[in-house]
Amino acid sequence: MDAIQLERATSRRYYLATVFQGIWTTGQYLFPFVLAKSLGAPGWLVTLSVVLETSGMTLGLYWSQLMAGGGRRRWLLWSGIGGRLVLIAALLVHTASAFVVLLAVVYFFISVVFPAQNSILQDNIRPHRRGTVFGRGALVQHLTAAVASVAVGAVLQRDPDLFRWVYPVIGILGFGFPLILSRLPRPETGALAGSGAAVVSITPGEPAVVDAAAWRRLINALTAPFREAGETFRHDRAFFWYETNFSIYGVAFIMLSPVVPLYFTEVWRLSYQDITMARVLITSLGVALLGPPAGRLMDVIHPARLCALAFGWLALFPLLLAFGPLVLPLAPVGAAYLAFVVFSVGMAGVHVGWNVGSIAFAPPGKGGHYQGIHVAMVGIRGVLAPVLGYVLLRWLGYRAVFLTAAVLFLAASASSMLLGRRLAKGRR
Repeated sequence: MDAIQLERATSRRYYLATVFQGIWTTGQYLFPFVLAKSLGAPGWLVTLSVVLETSGMTLGLYWSQLMAGGGRRRWLLWSGIGGRLVLIAALLVHTASAFVVLLAVVYFFISVVFPAQNSILQDNIRPHRRGTVFGRGALVQHLTAAVASVAVGAVLQRDPDLFRWVYPVIGILGFGFPLILSRLPRPETGALAGSGAAVVSITPGEPAVVDAAAWRRLINALTAPFREAGETFRHDRAFFWYETNFSIYGVAFIMLSPVVPLYFTEVWRLSYQDITMARVLITSLGVALLGPPAGRLMDVIHPARLCALAFGWLALFPLLLAFGPLVLPLAPVGAAYLAFVVFSVGMAGVHVGWNVGSIAFAPPGKGGHYQGIHVAMVGIRGVLAPVLGYVLLRWLGYRAVFLTAAVLFLAASASSMLLGRRLAKGRR
């Protein structure tokens, strides 16, 4: 098939896949809330679950390198089995610690889909259409998440312990996303191959001998993705700057991840219905409706400028959480809804920039590699950011966390604006 036929076939199946990703998104958004509300997890355990999620992103470097060497379909299927179908085991979960162990398995595979998705979009979608296709996928994904959130919220509002039945269903349906991605068509000429993962071979019938050379090969295989990422940053300074801005934003975003569920359950004491309405329904509707225009905007103005707008707008989100009920005639639930309306607008831009923005910097055939680096950067900042949020919470209180996050969002916005100006002048 020619390029246009390939793009159309890919787009149709990709939009179908995002239906299943929307169902999965609902469950993923609610993981920390289920820990805090259904299982009564202490703050440190909720924080640990966020650390596991974000640190699991570091493996994106390895997944992208493994898939660059071939076997993308195989790894996508394993990610679906180990990272999604495994939630069937939620039927056996009765303690917060057991749920965190289950989430650790999910998060081990969490970063497989991102470099795979970007590699597919780069190979199969023409450059001036990638943001548009992804934005339409975001529309489908988040409209599905909005609908699913109503059902999930009603079930958990009736009985918080029913999460044990909700999550197996979400895991089975969520498996549809990596399954469909694994079956998407490929260009007839094939993608440009990146460097594959280093492989240590053992001759059949001979015992493996662990000697100095074997250890060096193992260490080389483990460190190669990070060395290649360093080389990429040294040769592509604009991409390094882009990732730096996302890291500043990401520290703010991730430090809020364990704090907001605790705030909603310990301070504002919101019900499951209110939580799902704010965190999933409102967020999903905003990203769904604004995702397509954000994708088209990215195709026109470049991801750096799109992120400058999104990061700056997001500074309002923690400020509303901190001061909403004090300065506005709103009850806590109303402040939560308004905060997540603001959040959804900013996240429409971030969602596009985070998922496909790296392609704008990547040479042909390197989309998966660049996204692998991008995803791994989440893991690096994600090890410390949740802990920082929790420490600020316990030492200085919730408002200190919210104010710190707002300052970081504004800093990321200003730096992204400077990068956008530099790129507009044709300098990288």
